[in-house]
Amino acid sequence: MAHPDTAATGIQGLDFLLQGGLPLGRPSVLRGGPGTGKTIIALTFLCHGIAQGDKGVMATFDEAPEALIQHATGFGFPAEQFVREGRLQILDMRPNPDDVSGHAIELTAVMTRIDHALKTTQAQRLVVDAMDVLEGAFATDTHLRSELGRVFDWLREHQATALITVGEQDNFSARHGLEDYVADCVIALKQSLEHRVMTRLLRIVKRRGGAHGTSEFPFLLDSEGIFMIPVTGSVLSAKVSSERLSTGIPGLDAMLGGNGPYRGSTLLFSGQAGTGKTSMAAALANSACQRGEKVLYVSFEESVDELLRNQLSIGTDLGRFTGTTQAGQCLVLMPVRAVELGLEEHLMRIMRAIRKHQPDVVVLDPISSLAGRHREDHAKAMLLRLIHLIKEVGITAIATELLADDSQGVSHLDVSSMIDVWIKLRRHEDNGEMNRLITLVKARGLPISSQVKEFRFTPQGLEIEDPYMGESGIAYGTNRHALQSRDEQTLVQLREALSQALRQREELDEINAAAERLARAERDARAMAIDRNIANLERRLAMIHSAKSTVSRSRL
Repeated sequence: MAHPDTAATGIQGLDFLLQGGLPLGRPSVLRGGPGTGKTIIALTFLCHGIAQGDKGVMATFDEAPEALIQHATGFGFPAEQFVREGRLQILDMRPNPDDVSGHAIELTAVMTRIDHALKTTQAQRLVVDAMDVLEGAFATDTHLRSELGRVFDWLREHQATALITVGEQDNFSARHGLEDYVADCVIALKQSLEHRVMTRLLRIVKRRGGAHGTSEFPFLLDSEGIFMIPVTGSVLSAKVSSERLSTGIPGLDAMLGGNGPYRGSTLLFSGQAGTGKTSMAAALANSACQRGEKVLYVSFEESVDELLRNQLSIGTDLGRFTGTTQAGQCLVLMPVRAVELGLEEHLMRIMRAIRKHQPDVVVLDPISSLAGRHREDHAKAMLLRLIHLIKEVGITAIATELLADDSQGVSHLDVSSMIDVWIKLRRHEDNGEMNRLITLVKARGLPISSQVKEFRFTPQGLEIEDPYMGESGIAYGTNRHALQSRDEQTLVQLREALSQALRQREELDEINAAAERLARAERDARAMAIDRNIANLERRLAMIHSAKSTVSRSRL
């Protein structure tokens, strides 16, 4: 909602920076070089106000009114209709000999025409386009400065919200004091060229009586109009959900604790070429479409037809979701060549597409393409902002990252701090064969598997399998089957050897038991013989003692 003391420009990001819009009833200056978008921003400000119920006047010192109407129509503004309805009046103020008195333009005639247009239309908004064109018609800078001061004072008296555009040639606005004391708000536009890619930038130089953003902000200017987002103005307020989403790959769901990641989280698949990053991302997009969710798939390397064909070969039919249904288009494929645009423009185009399509899931494949021709710190800053902006609105983000063969699995983008689920894919080459392995590096708030697993492409999709862990170690692929077969043969042999050893032990136990029984019998027999001998000896001794006792008694 706009502040009551401001007039909204209709450019959401710019109104955010201006805390609602341009100062209401005050003059503002929009300066910039050729091609920076001054006229289109001015037309947007004017036509947006008219669409909201205001009336407007535009005085042009450069282009013909017919050309301005065509510009506005090309950006979707019904300027011609506004003119017919009397809500917009365009004044052709291009200098001609009738406006010249001596060596200078007589600004009284100019102000009179504008005054008449404002009164007849009862306009609340005024645009004066290319005022710096007047400079060549004045004899001295001092004369022009005094006349411009008079014009701005006159504008304040009329209390119309005015936007004046000027060029950057010879530093016009600074030399004539527009920024120092004349204008209440000054907006500067410029073009930045890096790696032969141009980016338009906007900066709020001053705004009396109110706060404003002070950094340079990129903005888009194309057939869809003007779009900008103050990417440094956001705060950590991302939406949080406890809902779990299936990835469509049962093995990956199992690695993530059984139910997949949280809704609104960010997943990153990192890996070398050929490790299946795009296939993983496409499988997750396919699963989301099957749930009836909207998916925006931004492909930086493959065309739409390539992506659909390649994924169909492994059972992922994304093409069935690209048509329109009663509920709308489920899958929006957005192919973009990473080398054609600057980082900031990529950021804004993606965010504009997100606002347009309102997806539940966004796929960025691969984000590493954006950093190929840019400094790593710039790429990292842009990607962090992009990921943060996506998370802030509660969208589930899926990104892929290409790692170089000599990277040793290390990410050069260094954006893992913003990633909730980081999955690394790698190639495992052994015994003349390449296998694909998957590892969960981290998954915030989830009980994850710490095991390195193998995954394969099949006509039915992606399958994740546990590795074979045998006596000789861990094995993947066909080597896994060979090692498993050898281990099974070894197990058979070991079982037979064990059975034979058990039989030998039983036989030995039986022999020992028989020997023990024989020895026990022998011991018992010897004991019995000894016992009989003892008993015999004791009996004889008793007989002798008895005989002696009898003899002794007979002698008495």
